[in-house]
Amino acid sequence: MLALPLRAAPLVVPADHALQFAEQQLTATVSEVNDPTRFPRSTLSDGSWRIEDSGAWTSGFFPGCLWLMFQRTSGSTWRTWASSWTAQMEGEKNDTSSHDVGFKIFCSFGNGYRLTFDPAYRDVVIAGARSLATRYSPIVGCTRSWNNRHFPVIIDNIMNLEILFWAARHGGDPAWYDMAVSHALKTRQNHVRADGSTYHLVDYDPNTGAVLGKETVQGYSTESTWARGQAWAVYGFTMTYRETGDARFLDTARQVADYFIDHLPTDHVPYWDFEAPNIPNEKKDSSAAAIAASGLLELSTLVTDGASRTRYREAAFQVLESLCSPAYLAEGTTSSGILLHGVGNKPANTEVDVSLIYGDYYFIEALLRYVTLATDVAPALEGYLLEPPLPNPFDSGMHVGFQVPRACHVEVSIVDVRGAGIRTLARGEYSPGRYGVTWNGARRDGTPAPSGTYFCVFRAGSFHQTRKIRLIR
Repeated sequence: MLALPLRAAPLVVPADHALQFAEQQLTATVSEVNDPTRFPRSTLSDGSWRIEDSGAWTSGFFPGCLWLMFQRTSGSTWRTWASSWTAQMEGEKNDTSSHDVGFKIFCSFGNGYRLTFDPAYRDVVIAGARSLATRYSPIVGCTRSWNNRHFPVIIDNIMNLEILFWAARHGGDPAWYDMAVSHALKTRQNHVRADGSTYHLVDYDPNTGAVLGKETVQGYSTESTWARGQAWAVYGFTMTYRETGDARFLDTARQVADYFIDHLPTDHVPYWDFEAPNIPNEKKDSSAAAIAASGLLELSTLVTDGASRTRYREAAFQVLESLCSPAYLAEGTTSSGILLHGVGNKPANTEVDVSLIYGDYYFIEALLRYVTLATDVAPALEGYLLEPPLPNPFDSGMHVGFQVPRACHVEVSIVDVRGAGIRTLARGEYSPGRYGVTWNGARRDGTPAPSGTYFCVFRAGSFHQTRKIRLIR
């Protein structure tokens, strides 16, 4: 048994309790919504969900939550629910009117493919990336966010680069990778201030690419720092470094993460804007906390020095400890959500001090990342990781993801309890990133392997990790 890192052990019980509560709330939400064409967004004054159709920018987060619960439990009911709500999202793959096609499609179909390897899901993700790519301007070097102003790009948009990176690697146009890199470099250059804080929006001249203006639309003022925007930056630049291995993005991820951490209040959940004028009498934003916690946990696996690993991991643990507490967990309240005290748009006075479906999504994701770190400390901290196989036990198909922090030779294979090779699932040179493979329970020659215990063996350079799996016929 590996020793848990500092502060990880005290979080084990609260994290498990929060995940169990999330299961209860999501199960109740399935009954409350009771229609896979409708999607919860935020809670109303009576605690029930405000419902939207699939066109809302938030629509992908509910099926995403269901997929994350399938990841946690391997339960067939979760898969059925996730598949049902995901199927009703398919039309959004053709949405060229908004950058939010990334949020909508990758949280739903992207998670679906990651956990089931259904090729139909992959095709939808690629189609979604194709739609997002139509919003890219080679003059500006970014994908367009909103359809007003001149050519606005909001910090949120860095999150949607993941669908371009992923699709470029899984059968889509390789040019999408270059688009994503260009967008991230421009965001690094123009959204991030010298102190690591961020603007919400940069408006470009579509004819020259020149910066016309900078704003913080959903924050307190132009020069203030909107908490959720800062959280998007922490998560987005970390993801971009994971996908590219480009040290410039790691530097920026650390810069924005350091600002976020250094400006947190004592309970480690940010106010809706770090410069809101009436702190401490301002609203907190649990969604910003959840997004940042998930990003910080991943960042802690990608940095190479021990002090930084500890700093980002500890900060994430502190945030999650607060979010798991009665002060933020919706347990015992009328809210249909999981987290209380989210803020959607304070200047517009909409969705203030409510449960937000995207806050719930990133909270669950952060908790699952925490569980991985708490149970696989050594491999995770090296940046290499063989994820738990799903489902396990299995009868006809098992899927497993793996992560490499730098280019290396990778081999993923199945062996029996005696160490004899059964099947090679992956072998070759891999760039930094996350990947996945599937095993259908067959030997190399295609004949079915018998029921029993097997091991999935992951080798990446000199790194080695093994997962036990059970095949049940």
